[in-house]
Amino acid sequence: MPPDLAPLMMGITVTLAVAAVLILRPLAKHVGKVLEMRAQARYEQPQLGGEDIARLTDAVSRLTDRIETLEDRQDFAERLLDARRPNSRARLAEPGDT
Repeated sequence: MPPDLAPLMMGITVTLAVAAVLILRPLAKHVGKVLEMRAQARYEQPQLGGEDIARLTDAVSRLTDRIETLEDRQDFAERLLDARRPNSRARLAEPGDT
């Protein structure tokens, strides 16, 4: 390497390092603030109160009851259709009855 090229390379390296710090530091600070605001907003979300939880629990239990009723109706309709088929051995009684 020629002797007068080393100071030039050192100057370019120092200039690039200073430029990188001047450009990237504000960007990193801004990204850090944005991430901090997002984390703080996540923690500040309103929590459900006891009244809301009770209302949701009631709605879920009503939906569960409705689904069970629909399942019972579907089972009855399937047994009824199976009983009307000529070669079927199905009965109209509950499946658990023997």
